[in-house]
Amino acid sequence: MVFLPEELLAEILPFFDVKTILRLKCLSKSWFSFISDSNFIDKHLKNSSQNPHLTLFWYPALSCFNVVPFPVYRILKNPSIKNLYDSPKIPSIDHIKLVGSCNGLLCLLYYSRTAIEFSLWNPATRKISKKLGLLPHGRNPDLGHFDFTFGYDATASTRDYKVVAFRAKDNEEEEGSWKSEVKVFSVGGGGDNCWRNIQSFPVVPFNWFDTYYHRQRITDGVHFSGTVNWLAVDNSIVSLYLSTETYKQFLMPPGFDDEVPLFKPVLRVLMDCLCFYHDSNKTEFVLWQMKQYGVRESWTQLFKISYQNLQMHASFQLACLYVNGDMAIFADESRKDRYQAFIYNLNDKTVERIKCRNNIRWFEEAKDYVESLVSVCWE
Repeated sequence: MVFLPEELLAEILPFFDVKTILRLKCLSKSWFSFISDSNFIDKHLKNSSQNPHLTLFWYPALSCFNVVPFPVYRILKNPSIKNLYDSPKIPSIDHIKLVGSCNGLLCLLYYSRTAIEFSLWNPATRKISKKLGLLPHGRNPDLGHFDFTFGYDATASTRDYKVVAFRAKDNEEEEGSWKSEVKVFSVGGGGDNCWRNIQSFPVVPFNWFDTYYHRQRITDGVHFSGTVNWLAVDNSIVSLYLSTETYKQFLMPPGFDDEVPLFKPVLRVLMDCLCFYHDSNKTEFVLWQMKQYGVRESWTQLFKISYQNLQMHASFQLACLYVNGDMAIFADESRKDRYQAFIYNLNDKTVERIKCRNNIRWFEEAKDYVESLVSVCWE
């Protein structure tokens, strides 16, 4: 038996994968205590963030669903994903939506006929919380259904995770006015385990009339560094700070008003920065990056790609899932390719399709993910 000093273990173990660490955790009480310490968990999470994953989501049967976090480097190295049927399945009689991913936890939303609930799941440790946040499913005639997003209050000593429920609609009785409602459910050491109403949006998030579905859709909020962000109708970004539950606004890049997008612009976190992408005049896909959060002058156009180079038609919306250097991963929402994604090389302008036997819902459900030891249970 070789005994290593604790300070050396603290430097080595955070680089191990979760599966190996969980095995080591069972060796003794001292190992269990060491690996369960919040400082060790935070250090492991920081190292894991250097190995990004995408969540691969599909329904293998009517009564269950699969979510498999898959390393991005493996997709880029070999864009042929082997059969994933041996992955863990979560049984459910309800319709399930993957709301978001944060610190290795996935927020799963359960829709029944009468109510909505959510749970937090750590796929790496295979632990899932009990269902939380029971919310009546009845439709509000003035505001419609709720949409949801998931984030983390990075400033809280209690390590609170928050689910935000929001809805907004134009006021038909008064032209030019809007109604909105925002609720927050906190989970963690300081969580109150109930829905709370907070201040409504100062500016209504971007609603876009989608002629394909013949209905208005509100954009999902995007979590970034303790904030949830939405595009607004006045071409600004409205940001909810989860620590104070207050809002701030900042502007889009100069000249964005001159663009004529076919689809609603989309916010996403790419390369550890808040980004947004949009169609430009039905001919090009444009990606912007905010290098310094909240500072308008830091907006930088990373690239503009013609749909011809992407080998796709402009009538279908495109999603950018990952960007790093000269490689990017995209998915499009066309009926023909709704279960497909592709890699685009920004240097030589080549397209390579990602092959997989499973019907992965790339466009709707592929979220950023990192492996972690973060618990889904709080005392």
